[in-house]
This record gives sequence, C-alpha cells and structure tokens, in this order.
Amino acid sequence: MPSKTSLFNKELILDILRSTGWISIVYFLGLTFALPIRMLMMYTDDIDTNHLVPVRNLFEYDYAIQLGLLMVVPILLAVFMFRYLQVKPAADFMHSLPVRREKIFHHYALAGMAGLILPVAIIAASVFLLHGALSLDRYFGSEDIVYWAAATVLLNLLLFTAGVFVGMMTGISAVQAVLTYIFLVFPAGITLMVFYNLKILLFGFPSDYYMTINLEKLSPLTTAALLNERILHGWELLLFAALTLLLYCMSLYLYKRRKIESSTEAIAFPKLRSLFKYGVTFCTMLVGGVYFSEVQNNSIGWIAFGYVIGAIIGYLAAEMVLQKSWRVFGRVKGLAVYGVVMAILITIVQMLGIYENNVPGQDEVKSVILTDTPHIYSGAENYGFNYSPSPIEGEDNIKAVRKLHEQIVSDKKVNQFAGGEEPVETAFFLYELKNGDKVIRQYRVNRLLYEDFYKSIHESEEYRRASNEIFSISPEEVNHLTITSNGPSNHFVTINKPQEIKEIIAAIQSDILQESYADSRYFGYYQPSIEVVIQKDHFIHLNLNPSYKKLNKWLEDKDLIEKVKVMPEEVSYVQIGKYEKEKHDSFEVNVEQIAQDFEKRADVLKVTEKKQINEILNTAGMGDKHQYVAVLHFEGRVYPELLYFDEEHTPDFIKKAIK
Repeated sequence: MPSKTSLFNKELILDILRSTGWISIVYFLGLTFALPIRMLMMYTDDIDTNHLVPVRNLFEYDYAIQLGLLMVVPILLAVFMFRYLQVKPAADFMHSLPVRREKIFHHYALAGMAGLILPVAIIAASVFLLHGALSLDRYFGSEDIVYWAAATVLLNLLLFTAGVFVGMMTGISAVQAVLTYIFLVFPAGITLMVFYNLKILLFGFPSDYYMTINLEKLSPLTTAALLNERILHGWELLLFAALTLLLYCMSLYLYKRRKIESSTEAIAFPKLRSLFKYGVTFCTMLVGGVYFSEVQNNSIGWIAFGYVIGAIIGYLAAEMVLQKSWRVFGRVKGLAVYGVVMAILITIVQMLGIYENNVPGQDEVKSVILTDTPHIYSGAENYGFNYSPSPIEGEDNIKAVRKLHEQIVSDKKVNQFAGGEEPVETAFFLYELKNGDKVIRQYRVNRLLYEDFYKSIHESEEYRRASNEIFSISPEEVNHLTITSNGPSNHFVTINKPQEIKEIIAAIQSDILQESYADSRYFGYYQPSIEVVIQKDHFIHLNLNPSYKKLNKWLEDKDLIEKVKVMPEEVSYVQIGKYEKEKHDSFEVNVEQIAQDFEKRADVLKVTEKKQINEILNTAGMGDKHQYVAVLHFEGRVYPELLYFDEEHTPDFIKKAIK
C-alpha cells in the first residue's frame, strides 16, 4: 500500500503556535476592548442614549486602538513568524528537516494569515450578537460589520505579506521591521519627494497639483489611517487582495532561492545590496534638498548643499547597515561615481529648458484657467471645495493669460526664488489644448510686479463669471443668506424670503462685475461676511465690501445696514500712524503694544469724530501696499483691532494730518 503524505505537518503547526500564538491572543484582546466592550459600555449605560448618532463605520469605535493594532500586529507577526530565517542555527535546523522548502513556507505564511483572520472573525461574530441583542440598527447595520471585517482582514493580510516579502530579503529581524514600514510608505513617500524636487529643479513644475491627487491611496498605512473617515471602494478591497496574492507568490519565489547562510546579513541577496545602497542615497539626497529649500527660502546654494549632505549621509548609513560597522568612511568610491552621475543628470535637466519655456501658442489653446489655488483642480473634495472655477475661452482673455505667463517665464531669475519679505503668491495655469492635451504650470510670483497683467484679466466679465461661484447658482437654490458683522457685538441678519434672496443675489452679481481690480484685492479685511447657504454642507462665502454699491444700498433701504456693519457709535476712538512693516505686519503683532506706542507719539492722529470714524471703517482694507495703520478702540471692550490703509484708499483728512 503506498504511503500518504499529509498536507499539514503537526510538529510545524505546534511550533508555530508556541512561538507566535501569543500575538494573535493579544490582537484578539485588543479588538475585544475596542469593539464589543466599547459597545457594551456605550449602549448599556444608564444615561439617556438618544444623543448617540449613527456611525460612518465600525472603525469609529476606539479607532486609536484599532489603528495601532492594525499597523503593528501584522508586521510584528511577520517578523516573529519567520524569525528562524534570521538565526543561523534555527535556519540550519529547519531546512535540515525532511520537508520541502515551499511546504515550510506555506505552513508559516498561512498560519500567520490564520492568526490574523481568526481574531477578526470572532470579534465580528460577537458584534453580530450584540447588534441583535441590543437592537443597534439605528447606529449601524449588518453590512457595516461585514465591511469592517473585510477591510480589516484584507489590510492585515496585505501588511503581513509585505512584512514576509521584506523578510525574505534580509537576515536581521530589526532590519526587516524597519524596512517593512519603509517599503509600505515608499510609493507615497518617493512620489512626494520626486514631485517636490521637480518643483525645485524645473521652474513652473505644478507640484501642488500633483501632490494632492489622492497620494494617501499609494500607501496602505495612510489608507489605514483614514479608515474612520472614508469608506473603501470595492475596487480598493480587490486591489488589496490582488497585492496580497502577488506579495505571497513573490515571497515564496525568494524563499526558495534564498541561501541559508544569508542569515545575519542586512540584505540577503548580493545583487540587491547595490540597489539598497544607492536607493537609500537617492532618497536621503531628495530629503536633504527639500529640507534646505524650505528652511533657507529656496537658496540655490543651500539646496545644492542639501543634496550633497543628504547623499553623503544616506550612502554612509547604507554602508554601515550592509557592513554592520561604522568603519565605512574609506569606502566612498561608489559615492563619488554616484555624485558625478547625478551632477550630469541635474545639469542636463537644467540646460534643456524645453519644459520651462513651453507656453502654448494662441492657436493651440482651447481654454485656460488662471488661479492661485491648484488644489481645487486635483483634489477638491479632499480640501473642502464645492466649486472649481470654469475655464475661460475668449480669445482676448486667453491672449492676456498667455502674455502674463510669458512674462513670468522671462522673469525666471526674479521669480524662481521669490519669497522673503515680498508679497508672494501662487500663479497656476491650466491650459486645455485643441488636441486634447493639457499644459499645467505653477509659479511663486511677486504679484505686485504683474498687476497690470492681472488687472486686464480679472476685470473681464468672462473671468469674473467663471471664477465666482455666485454666478453659477440660481436664487431658487439658495436656502438662506446670513450677513455677519466683524465688530465686537458680532450682530447678524438672516434673509430667507425668496424675493429678497433674488434681489440680493442680483445685487452681488452686479457689484462683482462692477468692482475694480484694486478694490477686489484691497477690501475683505474686517468687512462683514456673507454666507450663502445652498445645502446643508454647501456654502458660498463672500465679503460685504464698501465697493459693493448696490448691495449696500439695498441694505440701507431695508434698514438693515446697522445690523450687519460696525457702526461709528461702537468705536470709542481711532489712533492712526505711519505704517512700519517690522512693527505692524507680522504673525506675532501685538496690537496692545502698538496702541501704547501710539499714545506716546506726537505724529499719531487720534480720531474721535463719528463721521471720520465711519469713513475709516468704510475705507480700511488689507492689500499689499500699506501706508498707514489704524488701531480701533471699541466702547466697552478692552482689546483693540488693527486696520490698514494703502495710499489710494486713505481718507484725505488722514493724509493732511500725517505727513
């Protein structure tokens, strides 16, 4: 009679249970506290539970505990499960057994998976029982339990197989754990670093646009960190399952080819050691460039220093790991070769100039968007935007935008390292070409240098209609409007009558079309705010600028103006002096200190006459060309407020008094 070989080796399974079973028990106990016990505490409390609301998913219950377990347990289990590979006597013994290599691998890998699945399955079953026993339908449904179990299991298995895959390539357990986390965040991390460095090296590269296109989905760790805030799509769960299967097969392939004597080696396969060394060097070089770019305000010298010091640190650190010794400072030949290669590549990129100088021709462009907010075109839903401005298609406007773009490109040396004390902001261009392609560029510019260009674009009716959401809605969609003052009393008025809403929307639209570019840039600071409520989570926010003539007239006719604006009667007096940037414009500006300083100065104007105070309230703004600063002292309030004036909007009586 032929002998039969069992698929399961009892001795191997017992050994696995003895060495790693405790991890599954700890995982089970952690989940027990996070879900069943937490639910019992919440829903069997003696207090009234009517205030409790449905949850988005079961990850909202003690998510800190769930996330901690999810990020630690699978990788810890992968390290301990294949610990025998990293200890030479254990590796020799295990592979001397009359058991094929792939069978050993399957026993340990599948046992690890079972150790992650069973605790989740038991907890899911217990939550099902609680759901029925406590009638928890109003808080979550049965499908939520299934989703929680599926998402948890699939992420667990993906992290576990990632840990196993990395473990096949290293002979040190500590290195396995560290490299597993690096491996898991690498796709998102390297993408982020490459985009940021392209922004440094290529003038006009739209890094913000690309860095907001769901980068969190490139790493299972960042995906896990958001499980309590978003529901995973079915395709994402299928992707996790496919990646798990792929990593499992790749791990088996490497296991069968791994040499037993590679235990205690940082990288088990000699051919991968150079990849590891230069990969670490490249990554730390990118980090060094980004760091010094940020802290030294894009100084080209410091950026180059960051690249050099980052590469040196990365190369030596990788050599120390590979050689298991700090005595590696004489092994720098590879670093020198790497440095020469990178210098040549960077020089080529800088010399080409094709990307940087590419401004689409007038006859190529179908439409264009010009804005200072790239995020709304790459990840609007992630940044809380309800509205993305529309492209402009008029020939004259496209020509004006291209003219601005060409001037920015020609001013590369001025704009490439713009910053410091200059009023810097983003200029984002998104061209849609007639052939279906897109050209996207992003720059940091000193807007004051291009005011004439911006003025011609922003004052066009097409641009204003395309860039202001108020033109994209009809009054019938509006639930109500609220106009709130910014004064000490913070009074407001709510308008919900359809006819009045219609009149206000029409007035706002007309005022936006009539407002000058200078006023649109200047006003907004300390002006009443308008909130147009479309739906529960959809709002339009505007300011009630003094330049909005029709809307202000409408409010006066309805006797509402005093309810929405700071009135002169609320102000005790105003101190006005010459603007000094170092004293009056910083994140740590001390208004009380400025007021005390003004009290001692003879060149400061003190205004108490209510008509003049009203003129101050209607002409103060923000802008970028401050000439005067005013300190408002309110009746019955200790803390004053700070306002600014530019030359154009400063009342004549102030100019005459302060020379």
